[in-house]
Amino acid sequence: MLDEIKGRFGAIERLEAEDIADNIAYIVTRPRHVAINEILVRPTEQQG
Repeated sequence: MLDEIKGRFGAIERLEAEDIADNIAYIVTRPRHVAINEILVRPTEQQG
């Protein structure tokens, strides 16, 4: 089944712990008047 998914979508680079940590740092450093209720983090097919 995993091979089927990879065939349909290609190889997707995994997120690293630093990617999630960067988003958490962004959330907690917003001013008090800013409320972030949800955030969606997912990998893209872009390579840096």
